Amino acid sequence: MKYKEQAYLTYEKFSKLEGNQHIASDYALEFILKLIKDFKVKNVLEVGLGIGAICDTVLNYSKQNNLKISYTGTEANEFCLNALPKNVDLFNNISLYDAVKNIPQTSTYDFIIVDGADEATKEIKKHVKQNTIVFIEGCRTEQVEAIKKVFPLAIYAEIISCKHPPKHGPFNQKWSGGGGLIFVNPNLKQKRYTLFQKINTFFKRRKRKFIK
Repeated sequence: MKYKEQAYLTYEKFSKLEGNQHIASDYALEFILKLIKDFKVKNVLEVGLGIGAICDTVLNYSKQNNLKISYTGTEANEFCLNALPKNVDLFNNISLYDAVKNIPQTSTYDFIIVDGADEATKEIKKHVKQNTIVFIEGCRTEQVEAIKKVFPLAIYAEIISCKHPPKHGPFNQKWSGGGGLIFVNPNLKQKRYTLFQKINTFFKRRKRKFIK
């Protein structure tokens, strides 16, 4: 299954569930899968699983495309912890912790997704590899700045969409959300990727002026 199709299907599914007001946008789900595809991600840490939209997207995409992706996530909210087993098709494939600080320090990840206001965001420093990718869902400014302080060599690009949110979704804003892309210790490929995304975002902002 193509990543855009999987993102759409999962967003449609989670738009109907209780707690949907905090799910990731359809475009954020799409871009997360694009990063997994472009960088051949093998293991993921999601900080703040919520009701499971992102992990369900990634795990179903990996199954459909015969990818071997290990998935770790944190969540402490009781409502979310009760919802996750019901919402996520492959819930048993998730290694679940209540906080980043309780993940074994020997565990490192290719891709870290920050999708919640975890007070221990700085703890992710213990779990990065040489070229780990970090994606801040929704581009939360405070979390972006916190991570940039922890990783002084990091480079950042804002990711935005020119699409309107699907009508069946829970959001009323004009544009489908995006996020913040951070490469903590970028190699040449990641530097080029960041430059492309910055240029892409620049032109999308201009394009938005002509879209009703």
